[in-house]
Amino acid sequence: MKIVCVCDAGVPEMLMQKMRGLPGCEAVLYTEKTLMDIKAITVMGRNAEVNGPESCPVTEEMLQAVRDADALVVHTAPVNRAVLDAAPALKYVGVLRTGVENVNVPLCTQRGIAVYNADGRNAVAVADQTVAMMLCEMRNIARGHAALMSGKWVKVFPNVYDSHDMRSCTVGILGVGKIGSLVARRLRGFGCRILGCDPYLPEEEILARGCDEAVGKEELLRRSDFVTMHMVYKEGDPHLIGEEELALMKKSAILVNCARAGLVDTEALAAALRDKRIGGAAIDVFDVEPLPEGHPFLSLPNVTLTPHSAGTTVDAFSNSVDIIRSQFEQLLAGKTPANQINGSLPA
Repeated sequence: MKIVCVCDAGVPEMLMQKMRGLPGCEAVLYTEKTLMDIKAITVMGRNAEVNGPESCPVTEEMLQAVRDADALVVHTAPVNRAVLDAAPALKYVGVLRTGVENVNVPLCTQRGIAVYNADGRNAVAVADQTVAMMLCEMRNIARGHAALMSGKWVKVFPNVYDSHDMRSCTVGILGVGKIGSLVARRLRGFGCRILGCDPYLPEEEILARGCDEAVGKEELLRRSDFVTMHMVYKEGDPHLIGEEELALMKKSAILVNCARAGLVDTEALAAALRDKRIGGAAIDVFDVEPLPEGHPFLSLPNVTLTPHSAGTTVDAFSNSVDIIRSQFEQLLAGKTPANQINGSLPA
């Protein structure tokens, strides 16, 4: 089996070489030069999320690189009709991410091509940053740093009377899957009260994953000092948090989004922050990435912003390759890989 591995700035050859050494396989590492800086992969990834893989450009060099491939392993490089047409022998696609927006999955399924993802690859990284964002916004860590760097000694911020010990806070987790349950585990060390809401899990499972109570969304929004989301989102779906949901939250509450931008109505959130109808927000994902000049969040004093970096640790990228390699190991052992996302393929 010839496996063509498309390297980029996130998963360079140094990490991708772990795909080598599979029995009976030749792993060829191809570096896509147009994706060798972080901004480029950010733009490509966001374009795929919003507009789908067919909107993503493919270089002639990549089409040449994949033409004899039996399998492809990609991070952010698109696997669209042009790529699939260029690789007529293709039978397997491994995606080094949880989301597979950069792959034309229906066309793969139609052509009998199995698609595997790296589910859970950065769950630990995102959970770590989620808790860090809570502390950063409530305790004014980034604002204090910025003030010191500009020569100012500032200890009193507008939210000074809402800056509490974490043990006195209630945290609401919307989506208690891999990441949500890891967030709950971390928060237990602080002594927080943890509310969980997940429409896909029974109450006993939400409790087993580290939450103190399983509640509905409205109750969670009303009671929580922090609200954090860890749910999937497909472009065009309704927002999980809009004007009505924000109106339910405490005036001192902080909204954290290290998941998907579309889960939150950006305009409604910006208005709620500007009017101080909620206390603050900590945001890692945006409708437009990189964040453009003049974005409403950039003029607000009660937000902490990071550049879609929650899942980008070296360990997360390395885990991605380990997970996809494990899928091929299962395949070579005659098993159905655990992370195959298009289960029913034509014979």
